[in-house]
Amino acid sequence: MSDQKNADVARKLALLKTRFREKALSELELLETAMSGVRAAGIDSGEVVAAYQSLHRLAGSAGTFGYDRLGKSARDLEQILKPYIEGDHSSRSEILHLLNDDFMQRVGSLSALLCEGDIEPSWPVAPPEKGVKGVAEPVVLVVEPDSVKAAELSGALATHGFAVYGFPDTHSLPDKTLATASVVLMRDTLFVSEGAGLSAKDECPPIVCVGSVDGFPERYRLADLGADGFVCEPLDVPVLADYIERLISERLDVGAGRVIIVDDDAELLEHYSLVLEEGGMAVRKVQSPSELPGALSEFRPDIILMDVQMGSYSGTTLARMLRFDPEWVGLHIIFLSSEEDRDFQVDALSKGGDDFLTKPVSDDFLLRAARVRCYRARQLDKLASRDSLTGLLKHSLVKQEVIKEHARCRRLSQKSVVAMLDLDHFKRVNDTYGHRTGDLVIKGLANLLRHRLRKTDVIGRYGGEEFLVVLPDCSIGDALRTLQTVCEQMNRIGFSSRGEEFHVTVSIGMATLETFDRGEDAIEAADQALYRRKSAGRNGVTVFGAGQTDGTGREAV
Repeated sequence: MSDQKNADVARKLALLKTRFREKALSELELLETAMSGVRAAGIDSGEVVAAYQSLHRLAGSAGTFGYDRLGKSARDLEQILKPYIEGDHSSRSEILHLLNDDFMQRVGSLSALLCEGDIEPSWPVAPPEKGVKGVAEPVVLVVEPDSVKAAELSGALATHGFAVYGFPDTHSLPDKTLATASVVLMRDTLFVSEGAGLSAKDECPPIVCVGSVDGFPERYRLADLGADGFVCEPLDVPVLADYIERLISERLDVGAGRVIIVDDDAELLEHYSLVLEEGGMAVRKVQSPSELPGALSEFRPDIILMDVQMGSYSGTTLARMLRFDPEWVGLHIIFLSSEEDRDFQVDALSKGGDDFLTKPVSDDFLLRAARVRCYRARQLDKLASRDSLTGLLKHSLVKQEVIKEHARCRRLSQKSVVAMLDLDHFKRVNDTYGHRTGDLVIKGLANLLRHRLRKTDVIGRYGGEEFLVVLPDCSIGDALRTLQTVCEQMNRIGFSSRGEEFHVTVSIGMATLETFDRGEDAIEAADQALYRRKSAGRNGVTVFGAGQTDGTGREAV
């Protein structure tokens, strides 16, 4: 982050601290007046409950804005009132005993603690996770002293859709090149002698070592020095390409994250939002709990960060309510509260929550905790929605994406393309080389599609060796050129088994999405075009067009 942006963030945080201080001074004045009134006039359970909630809010939020002593003092006073709040609210002697002179004196001294900022909120916090990149074409840096081996490996990886650059040693690696890379691939002996300093750099991507000895001591030493992966020679390039792809995918997920924050404290809500947004996360703020269901449907977060008590609304009740809808049963809900009682926390989790963060939460801890929980949530979501072999969308979900895109095209008069892909003679591959090798071929095409298509394109495994692709906002000409490139590059990838190298081609049929009445009809048309491609000799692209019908007797446009 630039110095100017750091200064802007610090200024915004300071402004929020000023707003919190002004609001807290006013709230403390009202608190002291209310407690004095209760002592003088008798029991008013409503006033006592309001005082308890006010102290609870201060205990949870003061530390976030640098007022640690205020937060701790408010928590102590909150705990004094807690037995009365949890009781029957009927004993005058009990409340008068609680609101004694010492209690009132301590309430009166809270305002003074706002005149001292114990800890100034600091920025920047928690830099972006190491190795998280968003480049369109993954960049692999091959660090290999042997120029012949480097050239061979670079050429083989390039056919799998990677941009590959070779360097003889770590000292010749420019920092700017390192910062834009997705993975560094280097010999294990070179990493042991030179790589430790490389892995310690903030901008260093994941490092995968290549070695001829695969044993526990060797692997442990590499891990201890900071390596992220290891592959043993002789190298099977398709296996290596898939390994790199999975490593890149995991690191990309770490940096991503969508969070809804639910809190009725405006300053605290704004503060949390600012910290997470500047840390690279997408955030939706919800101050009124009644707005939460609509925000969920529109924003579709990875996790929810929610206060346990927001005025008359209970966070645990809201969590239980959200679980009424099967769509949100798996949504990760993390409670934020100053409540330290472990029994209370466990009870809150049993009512619909997944985790508990105790306020005050430092900016650095909040950002790191949110990143980790978003990453875990996405990993679990992938298990449910993604094909286990390829990591692509499952059959039913990619069909849903076609239907959604079709509706968007008809509504906005947009052009999009749907394509069906099928590996040629795939049964022969399985019969000749075995299903394990066949799986590598399937993963090879999946990875190639990920590299060659746009981030906005949707890719799914339709079944077996078939894939379904949706290209939004794409003309038939652009789609044709892109998919022809996929065919050409797939044919260049060399797969090996039992000492024999072989190549596999792919056939593709495609259709314009917006010209059909239903998304399912467009899929059927793409499938018919694929059949024609197979009949015409395979290894290429056929567009559904004049002379073909869409299955209903109509001729396609």
